[in-house]
Amino acid sequence: MIIDFHAHPAFRTPKEIYSPAEFVAGLDQGGIDRACLFGNDQADPGSCPSWRDDRSMTVATNFGDEELADFCNYDPKRLIGFTSIHPDRYQPERKVERAVKELGMKAVKLYPHSGFYPNDPRLTRTYELCSNLGIPVVIHTGPKAVRWQWMKFNQPIFVDEVATNFPDLRIVMCHGGYPWTEEFIAVAYTNPNIWVDITFMERIEETFMLPGLVENTMRRLEKLIGARRLLWGSEGPYMDLPFYGNHDPGNYKVSQSKLVRRFDFLSDENKADILGNNAARLLGLLEQ
Repeated sequence: MIIDFHAHPAFRTPKEIYSPAEFVAGLDQGGIDRACLFGNDQADPGSCPSWRDDRSMTVATNFGDEELADFCNYDPKRLIGFTSIHPDRYQPERKVERAVKELGMKAVKLYPHSGFYPNDPRLTRTYELCSNLGIPVVIHTGPKAVRWQWMKFNQPIFVDEVATNFPDLRIVMCHGGYPWTEEFIAVAYTNPNIWVDITFMERIEETFMLPGLVENTMRRLEKLIGARRLLWGSEGPYMDLPFYGNHDPGNYKVSQSKLVRRFDFLSDENKADILGNNAARLLGLLEQ
C-alpha cells in the first residue's frame, strides 16, 4: 500500500480547485493507493501583514472542513481528510471534535507560520482531546511557504514542550525542520510519541543548494528513531508555490525515489513502511 501522507487539495489559480475526479486521476497516474488531504486554517487576513496577497499562493490559506469533507466524499476509501485549526479561532477544540466525530477526519494539521507557536496554551484543550481520541496532530516545521508568513514559529524546539506535556499524543513533525535540522532530529529522538514526515525534503535540498541533506538526514533518522516512525508524502499531485516551483502527478515517482527508494541502507520492508504502512498504522487504516 502506498499512501501519500502529505497532500493538499490542488488549485489551478487562487481559490479554483481541481475536481475530485482530476485529483484521483492524478493518484492513479502516480500509483498512489490513498492520499491524506489537509485542510488549511491560517487565520483571518486581518491578522496577517496588510500587504498579503492571496493571489501569490495557489493553495488557499483557509480551506474549511465542509469543503474538504465534500471533496473526500468523492472516494472516501482513498481520500482521507485532516482538519486544520488556528488558536485565534474561538475554542478550536470544538472544530476538531466535529471534524472527527461528524465528518470522519483522521488528524489535525497545524501551520505555525501563520502566527503562533505550537506550545500556545490556547491549544491545550485541542491536544487533550486529540490524545483522548487517539487522533494525531501534524505540525509544520522548517521553511515557510510564502513571503508573508513568519518562519520563526516553525522552529522544532517548541514541539518538544507539546510532546513532553502530552506523552500519549501522537505528533507528526513535518519536512525535516530545515534550517533547524539538528534540533529537529534531537526533538524526534528524545520523544517517542513523535513521528517524522519527510515530505518536501528533496525540494528543500535543491532550493537551498544543500547536496546530501536528504541522505544524511534519512540515514540518521533511520538509525536514531527507526524506519517505522518515518512517513513519506508528496504535497499532492499538483503544487505551485512561489519559493519552490511547481509539480504535477509525475512527481510522485520522482519524490519516492529521491526520498526513499534510492537508499540501499533501507531494506525493502523499511521502504514499504515509509511509503505507506506506517501511515496506515498511525491512522488506523490497516483494518479498512
